[in-house]
Amino acid sequence: MTSGRDGDAEGPASESHDDNRKDTSSDAIPVSRPLEQVFTAEAQQAAVSEFSNLVQLLTASLLGEEEPWRAFLFALAKHVNARHATLILTPPNDSKLGTNITPTVAPQKAREYIDRFLQIDPFVNLPEGKVVMMYEYVGPGELERASAYKEWLESVDGSHIMGVDLKISSGFDARLRLTRWPGSGVFNREERNRIEALLPHLRQTLELYQRLATTRSEYSVLIDTVAQFSVGTVLLDHDLNVIRLNEVAAAILAEADGIRLVGQSVVVDGSARNRKFRAMAKAMADKRSEQRIVMGIERPSGRRELALVMKPVTLPDFMQTGQAPAVALFLTDPSRQRMVRPDVVRKIFALTPTEAAIAAALANGLSVVDTAAMLSIARSTVRAHLRSIFSKLGLNRQSQLIHLIHTSVPETFGIGEQAADGASL
Repeated sequence: MTSGRDGDAEGPASESHDDNRKDTSSDAIPVSRPLEQVFTAEAQQAAVSEFSNLVQLLTASLLGEEEPWRAFLFALAKHVNARHATLILTPPNDSKLGTNITPTVAPQKAREYIDRFLQIDPFVNLPEGKVVMMYEYVGPGELERASAYKEWLESVDGSHIMGVDLKISSGFDARLRLTRWPGSGVFNREERNRIEALLPHLRQTLELYQRLATTRSEYSVLIDTVAQFSVGTVLLDHDLNVIRLNEVAAAILAEADGIRLVGQSVVVDGSARNRKFRAMAKAMADKRSEQRIVMGIERPSGRRELALVMKPVTLPDFMQTGQAPAVALFLTDPSRQRMVRPDVVRKIFALTPTEAAIAAALANGLSVVDTAAMLSIARSTVRAHLRSIFSKLGLNRQSQLIHLIHTSVPETFGIGEQAADGASL
């Protein structure tokens, strides 16, 4: 009874005491979620962060690093618990021209796959855009018969493989392969889902990579061609500071014969002429003038005038600021000899090495006899190659070929037009 009464007395008294205290529970300890919800939320946040990092590394491959894709493939292998992540890029008709990028194996081992094992790899020609496991696609019997392939797989310390094939719009094929460690289990559904989620990003990046690679290749040809014809190129930003120039321009400006480089600025001799030059360039940079201007630069040495072409650089409006190129200058020194290189002729006109060498020699002023002697071939051989060149290019005479070569610089780099104001600087 006593203990019961004590208990009864204690209960209300305790409750009364609690009612009189300030409730600080909400301040001291926040209301918590169940533990499994916390772990799930943290796992989801980590997964999103990891996926974002993968996409970032993937798109970084577009920036022209010396070894694109490698950092992405390292991270991708970790993302799905793989031993290797491999990206194989091949043209549609000749797999031996392909590239195998596997950052976790030695380069010679990756090349060995292209040279020896790609032809016998049973895990190829997968359904386009579908993630497939090797055990789903290749039966045990077929894998056993591919003993040489199994040998290669063992040499790179691999076992189960998950893969996907993508066909890029330009025509080349991309094969992504994820390889487990020996003794590891097969890839699970979650790991397959991770690759499937990444596929749209991978496909788009490969499409962009192909376009950028093509553009870079074309740009390289144009740069070689411009240099071949002794055209100096200078790019100015919106403040008219030099942001890029080629070797020909650097040589012309270094002579300081009528025009020079002072710090980051191109300066024309004579205060009045320099003010005029900069006013016209600034008008182009500010988009107040879109007219190309061609003019002569007088030279104190008495040599023939330099030809200067100024042209605004076309960029989207939102890029018209900062160090983006705003004005292009093209400088030509008529006293510089324009030596045509065979490799440039070959790239532009798709000629054979011998045809390109003959065409370049003729464009450089050599006769058929001199060309034959220089190349150590018979004159009749030179003439036979010339007939082939004429047929390929739709020409009839040697003079047409020489004219075509010397006028194949892009139109924006030409100087054969009248100055806008008929004046020289």
